[in-house]
Amino acid sequence: MYPTGRGWALLPAAVIAVLLAGCTGTSVAPGPGKATPATSSAAPAGGSALACGNYIAANASAAPLPVVLGVVALPASPRYPALGTSLSGEGDKARRLFAKTGLVIKPGATFELIVPAPFARRLSIGWGLPGMPSHRVVVNSCPNPGGKWLAYAGGYWIDHPACVPIIVRAGGKQQTVHIGIGTPCPGQQPPQGPSQS
Repeated sequence: MYPTGRGWALLPAAVIAVLLAGCTGTSVAPGPGKATPATSSAAPAGGSALACGNYIAANASAAPLPVVLGVVALPASPRYPALGTSLSGEGDKARRLFAKTGLVIKPGATFELIVPAPFARRLSIGWGLPGMPSHRVVVNSCPNPGGKWLAYAGGYWIDHPACVPIIVRAGGKQQTVHIGIGTPCPGQQPPQGPSQS
């Protein structure tokens, strides 16, 4: 028997509720002095949702990183030096190298970090505990009662050193920044220490 009339209107809402219940991220209980964790939004295919409560610092500063669209501080060129890389230990050749760097976000901000399609076979990004390599990271209004920026552990996985684009989408706007991973982008300083190639 198929639903009729009002039954059809209720069916999509019920299906959406079940799907959302199974797709939301969870967070780890906070340690002393940490903000109450919030559930992250469901991530799109090929992506991951940042678990808000898994931050490593609740009193972070965006400086000296450039702030992009007012929501996230990234090690973008040319103002910040290229990131050093080390062997990741992963079996996947596309994730052979890892550039460790925190993700610093503005509390309450909602945005996405996206690896452009031409780089998807060789570049992954991820933050949180654990930071899962993906091609899109969704941040959904992570709270911090103290009002300071939040910092998360993670970084970039890549097959070999390169200057890579990362797309930031927030508030209906989009900006592409370039990040030197193991090698500088044009006009950028090289990594500040040993770097695996």
